Amino acid sequence: MIRKRQLVWLCFVLALLLLAPQVEAKVTRVTASVSPPTYSGQCPKRFEFAGKITVDSPGIVEYKWIRSDGASAPIQKIRFEKAGTLTVNAYWELSAEGEHWQALQILSPNPITSARASFTLKCVTLGVVQLVNPMIIGTLLPVSTCPDIAAVEIVFQIIRRDSPFRGRIRITAVVKNITLKDFSSGPNQAVALLYQMPSYVPCSSATGGTVLVQKEIRTLAAGATIVLVYERDWDSSSPNEGEFPNCYRLMISLDPDIYLDGNPDNDDCSQNNNRVDRSGADINALFR
Repeated sequence: MIRKRQLVWLCFVLALLLLAPQVEAKVTRVTASVSPPTYSGQCPKRFEFAGKITVDSPGIVEYKWIRSDGASAPIQKIRFEKAGTLTVNAYWELSAEGEHWQALQILSPNPITSARASFTLKCVTLGVVQLVNPMIIGTLLPVSTCPDIAAVEIVFQIIRRDSPFRGRIRITAVVKNITLKDFSSGPNQAVALLYQMPSYVPCSSATGGTVLVQKEIRTLAAGATIVLVYERDWDSSSPNEGEFPNCYRLMISLDPDIYLDGNPDNDDCSQNNNRVDRSGADINALFR
């Protein structure tokens, strides 16, 4: 009799659990930030956005980015395995001067929109550059006299998130002809290289490294860009990536005789801007 009563009671409890309304996740907080908040220089400029979404229980959140020009990104989804905060990313590249903003809009399970991540853009046209050819150091010439191919930036982006600390990232390195004269060279005279430097070493003192991507620069029109892209898995909680991340280096390598070959169209005006470093610590910041 006791066992029968226990069984009946157990069935009653299970029925209550099955019939009880399921608690849906609720977004309790959403924020958006932009980097850099202000910029003055060559355009177009790419601005990076990070949105943080906080929920009070596991569930799926639908969201999209909205911005000041009226455009909105496609609706996206992110799954929360537990209560907490996850980061989503976006970018906006533009040349329109002035103040702009982008915000993160949550569509479900409950509508909520972040404060606007505002930024200011001012485009500046270069007027003169300084040649670094040892034969003509110190000479200032108009930008139309020679081309200037420059290592502009390295951009980090999360393209797939597997957990709060792990996912797949994309590294994009940009080389640009920042003058008003086209660049044209012979075979192997100019090469853009993206390196992964050894871990445990700061960017400022890192040497050697492994070439991830390289592209020969044969022709590059005024204002045009060359893009090097590399993707890899990343674990911001591991010692290698999380505590001692790699540095990434974009370099333009030029033939030593490039200024002596009789071709003025490949005389790079300035070698002072032929290298850009960026620490993998900035990747870890995306996962926070």
